[in-house]
Amino acid sequence: MERRAFIKMVFGGGILGILMGAGKAVSADEGLIRPPGAEPEELFLGTCARCGKCAEICPRGCIKIAHGEQGVAIGTPYIVPVENYCDLCLKCIDVCTAGALKSVEKEKVRMGLAQIDKDLCLARKGEDCRVCHAACPFYDKAIKLEDYKYPTVDPDYCTGCGRCENVCIASPQKAATVKPRGD
Repeated sequence: MERRAFIKMVFGGGILGILMGAGKAVSADEGLIRPPGAEPEELFLGTCARCGKCAEICPRGCIKIAHGEQGVAIGTPYIVPVENYCDLCLKCIDVCTAGALKSVEKEKVRMGLAQIDKDLCLARKGEDCRVCHAACPFYDKAIKLEDYKYPTVDPDYCTGCGRCENVCIASPQKAATVKPRGD
């Protein structure tokens, strides 16, 4: 086998391996929560310039940059709500010159979707807890109280900002978690 053909085969196989491994990184259940205004995942991955400007301008420092373990998502921005939530300032959109983050109204942001685990929720265990409800930036819209006590998420209003997950006091595991939207 010619040296040039061998190098092409090895390089092509490496790229294929990265691409095959990346499918897991972008699934709806295990995917990354993107900053506000992000294009759908495949388009986002192809559009994002991986410049890091969005992470630099984020006043809360909630935007992280993906590393090698995220496959082809390497260098792209994402948010981990349990560590730090997005306050929907939308400054990241203003600095995105590649167009991966599109202009959107705060109320229309859909980064993810909060879920309340009824088995872990302190209110459902008889505690007087309304922390996630009180912290939600769209008070009594995205998180409502069923029977004036039990938090429930309304997907029509939830932005996926992660504030509920960040402030949830259930321990050791959070009752409120945010997952990327699959749409």
